[in-house]
Amino acid sequence: MKVMVTGVKRVEGVGKESGNPFDICRVFCLVPVEQASGKMKVTGSGFEVAEMELEPAALAAFSQAKFPCELELQVEQRFARGEFRSIVTGLVSGAARPQRVA
Repeated sequence: MKVMVTGVKRVEGVGKESGNPFDICRVFCLVPVEQASGKMKVTGSGFEVAEMELEPAALAAFSQAKFPCELELQVEQRFARGEFRSIVTGLVSGAARPQRVA
């Protein structure tokens, strides 16, 4: 999946109320604004930011990127909490080195 990536982020810590540790990684991508009609109407043009879950072990694959840049993401479907979710597991091997977009 080739997309314009604007950045990656990792948030680690311990929940205040639960006391449980958490480790959340995200990839931020630009995607075209989708038009929709029906009960809710959506209009617009250009791009908006979408978040995708990123496997923490894959964060290092983005270390050489100069954001924003176009990258080919390796995405897998994983079953969790009763549903399938798309998770970025790295960059497609053999893809060109990240190129900064002017």
